[in-house]
Amino acid sequence: MKPIAHVFAAEGPIAGRLSRYERRDGQVRLAQAVEDVMDGGGVLLGEAGTGTGKTLAYLAPALRSGLRVVVSTGTKNLQEQIFFRDLAFLKEALGAEVRCACLKGQENYLCLTRLHSFLHSPKCLAFPSKEVARLEQWAQITTTGDRMELPGLSDDAPIWREVASTKETRIGQKCPNYENCFITKARRDAAVADLVVVNHHLYFADIATRRRGGAVLPGHDVVIFDEAHLIEDIATEFFSTRVSSARVARVIEDSLAAVGAARFAEDPQEENRKKAAASLNTLCANLFDRFRGDQPGRRDLGEVPIDDNAQRAFFRLDSALESFELSLRAREGRDEGVDHCAARIADIRTDLADVLDHRDPANVYWVETKPRSVVLGASPIDISAYFHDEVLTVRDSVVLCSATLSTGGDFRFLKSRLGIDFDVEELVVEAPFDYRRQSRVYLPAAMPDPRSDGFLDAARTEIDRLVHLTGGGALILCTSYRNMHAIHEALTASWPGPVLRQGEAPKSSLISEFRNERDGVLVATAAFWQGVDIPGDDLRLVIIDKLPFAAPGDPVTAARIDHMTRAGGNAFRDYQVPRAALMLKQGFGRLIRTTHDRGIVAILDARLRTKGYGASFLKTLPPAEVTVDFEQLKQWWEEP
Repeated sequence: MKPIAHVFAAEGPIAGRLSRYERRDGQVRLAQAVEDVMDGGGVLLGEAGTGTGKTLAYLAPALRSGLRVVVSTGTKNLQEQIFFRDLAFLKEALGAEVRCACLKGQENYLCLTRLHSFLHSPKCLAFPSKEVARLEQWAQITTTGDRMELPGLSDDAPIWREVASTKETRIGQKCPNYENCFITKARRDAAVADLVVVNHHLYFADIATRRRGGAVLPGHDVVIFDEAHLIEDIATEFFSTRVSSARVARVIEDSLAAVGAARFAEDPQEENRKKAAASLNTLCANLFDRFRGDQPGRRDLGEVPIDDNAQRAFFRLDSALESFELSLRAREGRDEGVDHCAARIADIRTDLADVLDHRDPANVYWVETKPRSVVLGASPIDISAYFHDEVLTVRDSVVLCSATLSTGGDFRFLKSRLGIDFDVEELVVEAPFDYRRQSRVYLPAAMPDPRSDGFLDAARTEIDRLVHLTGGGALILCTSYRNMHAIHEALTASWPGPVLRQGEAPKSSLISEFRNERDGVLVATAAFWQGVDIPGDDLRLVIIDKLPFAAPGDPVTAARIDHMTRAGGNAFRDYQVPRAALMLKQGFGRLIRTTHDRGIVAILDARLRTKGYGASFLKTLPPAEVTVDFEQLKQWWEEP
């Protein structure tokens, strides 16, 4: 086999299929490092700046390795891009006869059983007939059942919630549609594949499932984590316990539907079950409403007193759930759907008792108020041991890569968060861009402290003149929904071009509309800080309102700060600053995507100039020239 460098050579297989191919030393270095760790085992931390071509750099050695590889990335959009674009191209270029599969979480797939129930239920009549017809027609022709085949379907489309498969509604091999099930097919394809592309959510769902004796993903020798900076947050989500009023309501509804679908000839528990179901929603509301906050958001459960009334509400709900579960189990063995609902109720009872007991010092317990439900939950304070024991020491080779892994020039922060307490291979490959020529970082000198009352007004003024300077083409990244709405409202009144806002349409639709409007402005929050790729002149201004510190009032963040402080560490220096610096680096990375791009990153947070830790943030960013003077910025921008 030829050296990996040949794949990326000027006369190599990739160059032969691209008209304007340029060999990149950084890409070759990363590919070689990935191949070395696959051959010899171990862990590689690889930071590859935007434009390096890191996806092909890790896919090429994966295709050549002869090993079973799982590639896990941050989002479903990136997963599809890797599988359908990058992997398909590289397989053809290399002539690689490697079996590949793309596997998503089951909520992305149509459930034929739920679709049949939905189409024959009164609930179907509440949806527009055209929407229902479109779904039914698609179900008859799709070979994958993947919702991505339905363009324009928003992430939270109500009709998809009625027909999607979920871990709670999937009943297994006794389902009448099991052999035709889209998830069954997707998992069988993955089981025989040499390379499987997944997302982090699914990878950690697999770990959680393996703890219970099951599995979602096939066995594999190597795992490659792309967008590895997201691992801690996503792993925390999957090692957490959640019980919501909506979860209880769903199992009640599903149980009654399952019993109705079973059509028992004789059901001695029918009346008892109806009585239990009738009272459960009331008892559920009596308990969960005691924890409802005045404002949406999450707070520490320890701040909410669990008095005698709350205890009695819990015991009443638990007793009613037990009664309901027993009435379902009276028919145990006769219908898989009914038995599955009974098992779900048992899980809810266990989870609810564990959360309200909140005794495990390794967890932080919290309550979250949402518009339509209340969630009680428990999350691990530190996931490093989980990742160490269930990933790092289980796989022969582990690759963690991203455009943003290091802070201040090293990987200490990432290693501390993921339990990497042993020697690993480390590589930093700089982006192939001339940031000093292509970009400017603007830190307006007149901005007040972002915690002051006058910040938002000053920010709106500064944003307005920046947008007018570049003629739009601006992505405004906010650290709160409050700021996003205020800035969007102000620009709508002052800017003649289109002003788009996160939430108005699916993310992909907003990006597409933004690219079609040269003078457009897009105002967004966390969902757009990463995974947004708008190369060229369409995006020429990125504005960041504040340094993206995690909210200290969030229970998980607060617990981690307290945990580090109690251990004698400096949580602000060692956790809050490097975490925010990685996020800021991601936001900056939205601007320069090719060697021909040119633009401005404006950061409106005065703390970059006035606080000692501001230098840590600037050190993490690419080496662009910094200015605090708007006239100097204007002069640079208007240069031919």
